Amino acid sequence: MALTSLITQDRAPGDLQDAVVQLMRLDAALHANIPQPLRLPMMNLLRKVNSYYSNKIEGNSTLPADVLRAQEVQTDVKDGEDLLEVKRHIEAQKRLTDDPIDEVEICTTSAISRMHREFYEGMPDELMDIKVNDDGEIVRLVPGEFRKRGVKVGKHIPPPAGDLQSYMNWFEGAYRLDRHHGINPVLAAAAAHHRLMWIHPFMDGNGRTGRLFTDQYLKAGGLGGYGLWSMSRGFGRNVEAYYAALNAADHVRKGDLDGRGELSDSGLLTFTRYFVETALDQVKYFSSLLEPRMLNQRIDIYFQQRHKGAFISGKGEVLPALRIEAREVYKDLLYHGDQRRADIQEKLGFSERTIRTLLSQMADEGLIKLEGRKPVSLKLSRHSIEFLFPSLW
Repeated sequence: MALTSLITQDRAPGDLQDAVVQLMRLDAALHANIPQPLRLPMMNLLRKVNSYYSNKIEGNSTLPADVLRAQEVQTDVKDGEDLLEVKRHIEAQKRLTDDPIDEVEICTTSAISRMHREFYEGMPDELMDIKVNDDGEIVRLVPGEFRKRGVKVGKHIPPPAGDLQSYMNWFEGAYRLDRHHGINPVLAAAAAHHRLMWIHPFMDGNGRTGRLFTDQYLKAGGLGGYGLWSMSRGFGRNVEAYYAALNAADHVRKGDLDGRGELSDSGLLTFTRYFVETALDQVKYFSSLLEPRMLNQRIDIYFQQRHKGAFISGKGEVLPALRIEAREVYKDLLYHGDQRRADIQEKLGFSERTIRTLLSQMADEGLIKLEGRKPVSLKLSRHSIEFLFPSLW
């Protein structure tokens, strides 16, 4: 294929190289510093954040409060198509985490087909009929199947269906992670994100599949903290800037000084800069959000307000008062991990009845997880998320 695969380390301007190094350093620090018990709840929360923003980019109007409770809600297809997409997206991310793709296989056609299938898993038949042109022609989408016809996406005309396999074979070879080292995996992630969107392998769902792919690629490419911060959040907070950067990399080559492929190298550099700047912005935001001293301070204020019965949720609800000792339970779980009920009771000096009442209220509100005789573990409730993680949405 006559495409530049990426702006490699030796061709990247010095300031771009420095930005990638800073990104890798901040990601490593976030990965190392987050309290271990908070890691899993945060990753679960980030799946919802990812789903909200990735679907928002595609015009989905689901509200953050509904995203947070998406998996608890029975969705009717007729009035809940947007919420159903959100649920499918959250569950697709979880399956890809629970059954991960080998890092060398992430760029293969089978892996990318799987990501597409995972999103559409369980989607009702009536949502699989796709309108393909202004004449109202409908085709049935087959999850994981490459398109069999030409399409037009805005002003962009992707490669013909007959050439798709050749382009996907090129894609697999160009971005295999065992062929990229140093800062090149991050530079490759940026280029691969655009190139997969440009190839547009499926009839529908290319954007969400492309962002699922980028999540997998960055994690496998050595950013161990990825999953504690989110590219989709960065893309989705300014959708116009995201599409403008993608469009810049769609441009054809502008003469002999603009690369040797069919697309503009300067356009790819523009998108790569945008991608790295977006990643840096997100890792900085989540690092500040999870900075221990500030997080500890927000926890204190939250539980003080709850103790006074003065906490009002984002929907205007006044939440019931909660014993101040709930703060100590929460912090112990956050910083020291799961705790036995008997140990919590002994530390607080409460009667069995009092501790049962306190833990039951915390569990009902989603602050902790109670499962039979298993140790008590930390959760992130809908109401606490609003306060502990400001500006998340």
